[in-house]
Amino acid sequence: MARILVLGAKVPFTHGGQEILVATLMKHLKARGHEADVIELPFNPLPKQNLLTQAAMWRSLDLAEFAGGKVDLIIATKFPTYFARHPKKSVWLVHQLRSFYDLHGGQYSDMGDDPRDEVLRRMITDGDGITLGECAYRSAISKNVADRLQSYNGLSSTVLYPPLPLGDRYQNRDAKPYVLSVGRICRIKRLDLMLNAMKHVSPEVSLKVVGTADEPGVMEYFNNIIKGHDIGRRVEFLGRVSDEALIDLYAEAMGVFYAPFDEDYGYVTLEAMASGRPVVTATDSGGTLEFVKDRENGRVVAPDPVAIAEAVNELVRDTESAKRMGARGRSFIESSGMLSQGWDTVIDALLSPLAQGTSSEANKAA
Repeated sequence: MARILVLGAKVPFTHGGQEILVATLMKHLKARGHEADVIELPFNPLPKQNLLTQAAMWRSLDLAEFAGGKVDLIIATKFPTYFARHPKKSVWLVHQLRSFYDLHGGQYSDMGDDPRDEVLRRMITDGDGITLGECAYRSAISKNVADRLQSYNGLSSTVLYPPLPLGDRYQNRDAKPYVLSVGRICRIKRLDLMLNAMKHVSPEVSLKVVGTADEPGVMEYFNNIIKGHDIGRRVEFLGRVSDEALIDLYAEAMGVFYAPFDEDYGYVTLEAMASGRPVVTATDSGGTLEFVKDRENGRVVAPDPVAIAEAVNELVRDTESAKRMGARGRSFIESSGMLSQGWDTVIDALLSPLAQGTSSEANKAA
Protein backbone atom coordinates (compact mmCIF):
# COMPACT_ATOMS: atom_id res chain seq x y z
CA MET A 1 0.00 0.00 0.00
CA ALA A 2 1.15 3.56 -0.75
CA ARG A 3 1.67 6.71 1.30
CA ILE A 4 -0.26 9.45 -0.50
CA LEU A 5 -0.80 13.16 0.07
CA VAL A 6 -3.89 14.86 -1.37
CA LEU A 7 -3.39 18.59 -1.86
CA GLY A 8 -6.18 21.10 -1.36
CA ALA A 9 -6.45 24.89 -1.47
CA LYS A 10 -8.95 25.87 1.19
CA VAL A 11 -10.76 29.19 1.36
CA PRO A 12 -11.49 29.53 5.10
CA PHE A 13 -15.15 29.73 6.14
CA THR A 14 -16.37 28.34 2.79
CA HIS A 15 -17.35 24.88 1.60
CA GLY A 16 -17.82 23.80 -2.00
CA GLY A 17 -17.24 21.11 -4.58
CA GLN A 18 -13.46 21.06 -4.19
CA GLU A 19 -13.70 20.37 -0.46
CA ILE A 20 -16.21 17.59 -1.14
CA LEU A 21 -13.93 16.09 -3.79
CA VAL A 22 -10.87 16.07 -1.49
CA ALA A 23 -12.77 14.58 1.45
CA THR A 24 -14.42 11.87 -0.66
CA LEU A 25 -11.16 10.99 -2.42
CA MET A 26 -9.47 10.63 0.97
CA LYS A 27 -12.22 8.33 2.20
CA HIS A 28 -11.88 6.02 -0.78
CA LEU A 29 -8.08 5.95 -0.70
CA LYS A 30 -8.18 4.85 2.93
CA ALA A 31 -10.91 2.31 2.20
CA ARG A 32 -8.50 0.65 -0.22
CA GLY A 33 -5.81 0.37 2.45
CA HIS A 34 -3.60 3.30 1.48
CA GLU A 35 -2.05 5.58 4.08
CA ALA A 36 -3.40 8.93 2.97
CA ASP A 37 -3.47 12.42 4.39
CA VAL A 38 -4.46 15.93 3.28
CA ILE A 39 -2.30 19.02 3.03
CA GLU A 40 -4.29 22.24 2.74
CA LEU A 41 -3.03 25.80 2.65
CA PRO A 42 -5.40 28.75 3.00
CA PHE A 43 -6.21 30.36 -0.33
CA ASN A 44 -7.38 33.92 -0.92
CA PRO A 45 -7.74 35.27 -4.47
CA LEU A 46 -7.62 38.84 -3.16
CA PRO A 47 -5.56 40.86 -3.52
CA LYS A 48 -4.59 39.35 -6.84
CA GLN A 49 -0.98 40.53 -6.43
CA ASN A 50 -0.55 37.85 -3.74
CA LEU A 51 -1.37 34.99 -6.10
CA LEU A 52 2.27 34.59 -7.05
CA THR A 53 3.19 34.34 -3.38
CA GLN A 54 0.61 31.62 -2.86
CA ALA A 55 1.88 29.68 -5.87
CA ALA A 56 5.45 30.07 -4.57
CA MET A 57 4.41 28.71 -1.17
CA TRP A 58 3.26 25.49 -2.76
CA ARG A 59 6.35 25.33 -4.97
CA SER A 60 8.64 25.67 -1.95
CA LEU A 61 7.17 22.75 0.01
CA ASP A 62 9.27 19.64 0.51
CA LEU A 63 6.75 16.81 0.29
CA ALA A 64 9.23 13.95 -0.13
CA GLU A 65 9.19 12.54 3.40
CA PHE A 66 7.24 12.84 6.66
CA ALA A 67 7.24 10.98 9.99
CA GLY A 68 10.23 8.87 8.95
CA GLY A 69 8.61 7.56 5.79
CA LYS A 70 8.74 8.42 2.10
CA VAL A 71 5.71 9.96 0.37
CA ASP A 72 5.03 7.76 -2.66
CA LEU A 73 2.61 10.04 -4.52
CA ILE A 74 0.95 13.44 -4.33
CA ILE A 75 -2.43 14.23 -5.90
CA ALA A 76 -3.02 17.91 -6.70
CA THR A 77 -6.46 19.34 -7.39
CA LYS A 78 -6.74 23.04 -8.28
CA PHE A 79 -4.63 26.19 -8.46
CA PRO A 80 -2.16 26.55 -6.86
CA THR A 81 -1.78 23.02 -5.42
CA TYR A 82 -0.27 21.66 -8.63
CA PHE A 83 2.72 23.99 -8.17
CA ALA A 84 3.97 21.51 -5.55
CA ARG A 85 7.03 19.43 -6.47
CA HIS A 86 7.25 15.65 -6.32
CA PRO A 87 8.77 13.03 -8.64
CA LYS A 88 5.40 11.29 -8.77
CA LYS A 89 2.67 13.88 -9.05
CA SER A 90 -0.86 13.23 -10.26
CA VAL A 91 -3.35 15.99 -10.84
CA TRP A 92 -7.14 15.65 -10.81
CA LEU A 93 -7.78 19.14 -12.08
CA VAL A 94 -10.82 20.88 -10.61
CA HIS A 95 -9.97 24.15 -12.35
CA GLN A 96 -7.20 26.63 -12.96
CA LEU A 97 -7.38 30.30 -12.01
CA ARG A 98 -10.22 31.03 -14.40
CA SER A 99 -10.00 34.83 -14.22
CA PHE A 100 -6.69 34.47 -16.10
CA TYR A 101 -8.14 32.13 -18.73
CA ASP A 102 -11.70 31.75 -19.99
CA LEU A 103 -13.11 34.48 -17.71
CA HIS A 104 -10.39 36.99 -18.61
CA GLY A 105 -11.85 40.30 -19.77
CA GLY A 106 -15.39 39.38 -18.74
CA GLN A 107 -17.73 40.36 -15.93
CA TYR A 108 -16.51 37.57 -13.64
CA SER A 109 -12.84 38.56 -13.75
CA ASP A 110 -11.07 41.33 -11.85
CA MET A 111 -8.27 41.45 -14.45
CA GLY A 112 -8.20 44.77 -16.31
CA ASP A 113 -6.08 46.33 -19.03
CA ASP A 114 -3.42 47.53 -16.58
CA PRO A 115 0.01 46.32 -17.87
CA ARG A 116 0.72 44.97 -14.38
CA ASP A 117 -2.32 42.70 -14.68
CA GLU A 118 -1.03 41.35 -17.96
CA VAL A 119 2.41 40.62 -16.47
CA LEU A 120 0.75 38.80 -13.57
CA ARG A 121 -1.47 36.81 -15.93
CA ARG A 122 1.50 35.73 -18.05
CA MET A 123 3.52 34.66 -15.03
CA ILE A 124 0.65 32.56 -13.68
CA THR A 125 -0.22 30.96 -17.02
CA ASP A 126 3.46 30.23 -17.77
CA GLY A 127 3.76 28.68 -14.32
CA ASP A 128 0.69 26.56 -14.97
CA GLY A 129 2.22 25.25 -18.18
CA ILE A 130 5.40 24.20 -16.38
CA THR A 131 3.87 22.69 -13.24
CA LEU A 132 0.97 20.91 -14.94
CA GLY A 133 3.30 19.77 -17.70
CA GLU A 134 5.57 18.00 -15.21
CA CYS A 135 2.78 15.81 -13.81
CA ALA A 136 3.28 12.08 -14.15
CA TYR A 137 -0.48 11.70 -14.64
CA ARG A 138 -2.87 14.43 -15.70
CA SER A 139 -6.67 14.27 -15.47
CA ALA A 140 -9.58 16.68 -15.22
CA ILE A 141 -12.96 16.44 -13.52
CA SER A 142 -14.89 17.16 -16.73
CA LYS A 143 -14.53 17.52 -20.46
CA ASN A 144 -15.04 21.26 -20.02
CA VAL A 145 -12.00 21.54 -17.74
CA ALA A 146 -9.94 19.24 -19.99
CA ASP A 147 -10.82 21.31 -23.06
CA ARG A 148 -9.69 24.52 -21.34
CA LEU A 149 -6.37 22.93 -20.38
CA GLN A 150 -5.80 21.80 -23.95
CA SER A 151 -6.90 25.10 -25.47
CA TYR A 152 -4.93 27.45 -23.24
CA ASN A 153 -1.92 25.37 -22.18
CA GLY A 154 -1.62 22.79 -24.94
CA LEU A 155 -1.77 19.95 -22.40
CA SER A 156 -3.87 16.83 -22.82
CA SER A 157 -5.63 15.14 -19.92
CA THR A 158 -7.95 12.25 -19.18
CA VAL A 159 -11.49 13.03 -18.07
CA LEU A 160 -12.27 11.41 -14.71
CA TYR A 161 -15.78 12.31 -13.58
CA PRO A 162 -15.98 12.41 -9.77
CA PRO A 163 -18.56 9.90 -8.51
CA LEU A 164 -21.26 11.32 -6.30
CA PRO A 165 -20.20 12.11 -2.73
CA LEU A 166 -23.20 10.43 -1.09
CA GLY A 167 -23.02 7.30 -3.23
CA ASP A 168 -26.20 5.23 -3.11
CA ARG A 169 -27.95 7.34 -0.47
CA TYR A 170 -29.95 9.62 -2.79
CA GLN A 171 -33.71 9.12 -2.68
CA ASN A 172 -36.82 10.02 -4.67
CA ARG A 173 -40.19 10.85 -3.13
CA ASP A 174 -43.40 12.63 -4.09
CA ALA A 175 -42.57 16.13 -5.27
CA LYS A 176 -43.48 19.23 -3.31
CA PRO A 177 -44.00 22.66 -4.90
CA TYR A 178 -40.51 24.07 -4.55
CA VAL A 179 -37.45 24.51 -6.72
CA LEU A 180 -34.11 23.71 -5.09
CA SER A 181 -30.87 25.62 -5.64
CA VAL A 182 -27.65 24.24 -4.15
CA GLY A 183 -24.15 25.70 -4.20
CA ARG A 184 -21.89 28.54 -3.19
CA ILE A 185 -23.71 31.85 -3.25
CA CYS A 186 -21.70 34.07 -5.57
CA ARG A 187 -22.23 35.94 -8.82
CA ILE A 188 -20.88 33.28 -11.18
CA LYS A 189 -23.39 30.71 -9.86
CA ARG A 190 -26.14 33.11 -11.07
CA LEU A 191 -28.78 32.61 -8.43
CA ASP A 192 -30.04 36.02 -9.55
CA LEU A 193 -31.44 34.38 -12.69
CA MET A 194 -33.74 32.21 -10.57
CA LEU A 195 -34.63 35.04 -8.20
CA ASN A 196 -35.65 37.26 -11.11
CA ALA A 197 -37.54 34.34 -12.63
CA MET A 198 -39.65 33.88 -9.50
CA LYS A 199 -41.94 36.82 -10.34
CA HIS A 200 -42.96 34.87 -13.47
CA VAL A 201 -43.23 31.45 -11.78
CA SER A 202 -46.56 30.06 -10.61
CA PRO A 203 -47.30 31.63 -7.20
CA GLU A 204 -47.65 28.27 -5.43
CA VAL A 205 -44.00 27.46 -6.17
CA SER A 206 -41.28 28.51 -3.72
CA LEU A 207 -37.49 28.53 -3.93
CA LYS A 208 -35.22 26.88 -1.36
CA VAL A 209 -31.53 27.86 -1.45
CA VAL A 210 -28.80 25.73 0.14
CA GLY A 211 -25.38 27.33 0.46
CA THR A 212 -23.49 30.20 2.01
CA ALA A 213 -22.31 33.50 0.56
CA ASP A 214 -18.59 33.72 -0.20
CA GLU A 215 -18.45 37.02 -2.07
CA PRO A 216 -18.65 40.54 -0.61
CA GLY A 217 -22.00 42.25 -1.13
CA VAL A 218 -23.68 39.35 -2.91
CA MET A 219 -26.42 38.81 -0.30
CA GLU A 220 -27.29 42.51 -0.33
CA TYR A 221 -27.65 42.27 -4.12
CA PHE A 222 -29.89 39.20 -3.90
CA ASN A 223 -32.00 40.66 -1.09
CA ASN A 224 -32.61 43.76 -3.19
CA ILE A 225 -33.95 41.54 -5.99
CA ILE A 226 -36.22 39.74 -3.52
CA LYS A 227 -37.58 43.02 -2.14
CA GLY A 228 -38.02 44.48 -5.60
CA HIS A 229 -40.18 41.55 -6.71
CA ASP A 230 -41.91 41.17 -3.32
CA ILE A 231 -41.12 37.45 -3.22
CA GLY A 232 -39.68 37.25 0.31
CA ARG A 233 -42.34 34.77 1.44
CA ARG A 234 -41.46 32.45 -1.45
CA VAL A 235 -37.65 32.37 -1.01
CA GLU A 236 -35.90 30.54 1.81
CA PHE A 237 -32.14 30.64 2.42
CA LEU A 238 -31.21 27.52 4.37
CA GLY A 239 -27.44 28.02 4.68
CA ARG A 240 -25.30 24.92 4.96
CA VAL A 241 -27.29 21.77 5.75
CA SER A 242 -26.44 18.24 6.84
CA ASP A 243 -26.11 15.39 4.35
CA GLU A 244 -29.38 13.94 5.61
CA ALA A 245 -31.22 17.23 5.16
CA LEU A 246 -29.75 17.68 1.67
CA ILE A 247 -30.92 14.20 0.64
CA ASP A 248 -34.43 15.08 1.82
CA LEU A 249 -34.43 18.40 -0.02
CA TYR A 250 -33.37 16.79 -3.31
CA ALA A 251 -35.82 13.91 -2.82
CA GLU A 252 -38.88 16.16 -2.56
CA ALA A 253 -38.05 19.03 -4.93
CA MET A 254 -40.18 19.43 -8.05
CA GLY A 255 -36.99 20.40 -9.89
CA VAL A 256 -33.45 21.67 -9.34
CA PHE A 257 -32.16 24.97 -10.70
CA TYR A 258 -28.44 24.97 -11.51
CA ALA A 259 -27.30 27.43 -14.15
CA PRO A 260 -23.84 28.82 -13.31
CA PHE A 261 -21.76 30.45 -16.01
CA ASP A 262 -19.56 27.89 -17.82
CA GLU A 263 -19.42 25.53 -14.83
CA ASP A 264 -16.41 23.24 -14.38
CA TYR A 265 -18.44 20.14 -13.43
CA GLY A 266 -21.21 20.67 -10.89
CA TYR A 267 -22.05 17.95 -8.38
CA VAL A 268 -25.50 19.54 -8.11
CA THR A 269 -26.49 18.43 -11.61
CA LEU A 270 -25.72 14.80 -10.86
CA GLU A 271 -27.10 14.82 -7.32
CA ALA A 272 -30.39 16.06 -8.76
CA MET A 273 -30.39 13.28 -11.35
CA ALA A 274 -29.52 10.68 -8.69
CA SER A 275 -32.60 11.90 -6.82
CA GLY A 276 -34.78 11.53 -9.90
CA ARG A 277 -35.28 15.27 -10.34
CA PRO A 278 -35.24 17.24 -13.62
CA VAL A 279 -32.56 19.94 -13.82
CA VAL A 280 -33.15 23.43 -15.18
CA THR A 281 -29.89 24.80 -16.58
CA ALA A 282 -28.72 27.31 -19.18
CA THR A 283 -27.24 27.09 -22.65
CA ASP A 284 -23.97 28.65 -21.43
CA SER A 285 -23.59 26.63 -18.23
CA GLY A 286 -20.59 24.62 -19.43
CA GLY A 287 -20.07 21.34 -17.58
CA THR A 288 -23.76 20.83 -16.81
CA LEU A 289 -24.36 20.38 -20.55
CA GLU A 290 -22.22 17.24 -20.52
CA PHE A 291 -25.15 15.63 -18.68
CA VAL A 292 -28.38 17.62 -19.04
CA LYS A 293 -30.18 17.09 -22.33
CA ASP A 294 -33.13 19.33 -23.07
CA ARG A 295 -36.50 17.64 -22.50
CA GLU A 296 -34.73 14.32 -21.90
CA ASN A 297 -33.64 14.67 -18.28
CA GLY A 298 -34.18 18.39 -17.71
CA ARG A 299 -34.51 21.74 -19.46
CA VAL A 300 -31.71 23.68 -21.16
CA VAL A 301 -32.85 27.24 -21.79
CA ALA A 302 -31.41 30.68 -22.44
CA PRO A 303 -29.81 32.36 -19.40
CA ASP A 304 -32.84 34.59 -19.12
CA PRO A 305 -35.29 34.84 -16.18
CA VAL A 306 -38.38 34.57 -18.39
CA ALA A 307 -37.07 31.44 -20.15
CA ILE A 308 -36.17 29.89 -16.80
CA ALA A 309 -39.59 30.72 -15.37
CA GLU A 310 -41.30 29.08 -18.34
CA ALA A 311 -39.19 25.93 -17.86
CA VAL A 312 -40.22 25.77 -14.20
CA ASN A 313 -43.87 26.41 -15.08
CA GLU A 314 -43.75 23.49 -17.52
CA LEU A 315 -42.73 21.24 -14.62
CA VAL A 316 -45.78 22.53 -12.73
CA ARG A 317 -48.19 22.04 -15.65
CA ASP A 318 -46.93 18.65 -16.79
CA THR A 319 -45.98 16.63 -13.74
CA GLU A 320 -45.85 13.36 -15.71
CA SER A 321 -43.25 14.78 -18.09
CA ALA A 322 -41.27 16.02 -15.09
CA LYS A 323 -41.35 12.52 -13.60
CA ARG A 324 -40.16 10.96 -16.86
CA MET A 325 -37.27 13.42 -17.14
CA GLY A 326 -36.31 12.68 -13.54
CA ALA A 327 -36.46 8.94 -14.11
CA ARG A 328 -34.23 9.20 -17.20
CA GLY A 329 -31.74 11.21 -15.16
CA ARG A 330 -31.67 8.54 -12.47
CA SER A 331 -31.24 5.83 -15.10
CA PHE A 332 -28.24 7.68 -16.54
CA ILE A 333 -26.62 7.95 -13.11
CA GLU A 334 -27.09 4.23 -12.44
CA SER A 335 -25.52 3.24 -15.77
CA SER A 336 -22.66 5.75 -15.82
CA GLY A 337 -20.55 4.74 -12.83
CA MET A 338 -21.36 7.95 -10.96
CA LEU A 339 -22.39 6.05 -7.86
CA SER A 340 -19.91 4.39 -5.50
CA GLN A 341 -18.69 1.81 -8.03
CA GLY A 342 -17.08 4.54 -10.12
CA TRP A 343 -14.32 5.12 -7.57
CA ASP A 344 -12.31 2.07 -8.66
CA THR A 345 -11.62 3.65 -12.05
CA VAL A 346 -10.71 7.01 -10.49
CA ILE A 347 -8.34 5.57 -7.87
CA ASP A 348 -6.61 3.25 -10.35
CA ALA A 349 -5.96 6.13 -12.73
CA LEU A 350 -4.71 8.62 -10.13
CA LEU A 351 -2.35 6.02 -8.67
CA SER A 352 -0.98 4.94 -12.06
CA PRO A 353 2.36 6.81 -11.57
CA LEU A 354 3.19 4.35 -8.80
CA ALA A 355 3.74 1.71 -11.47
CA GLN A 356 6.05 4.02 -13.45
CA GLY A 357 9.60 5.23 -12.93
CA THR A 358 10.34 8.74 -11.66
CA SER A 359 10.24 11.66 -14.08
CA SER A 360 14.06 11.72 -14.20
CA GLU A 361 14.21 8.00 -14.90
CA ALA A 362 11.65 8.39 -17.68
CA ASN A 363 13.69 11.21 -19.21
CA LYS A 364 16.87 9.09 -19.14
CA ALA A 365 15.02 6.24 -20.79
CA ALA A 366 13.83 8.57 -23.53
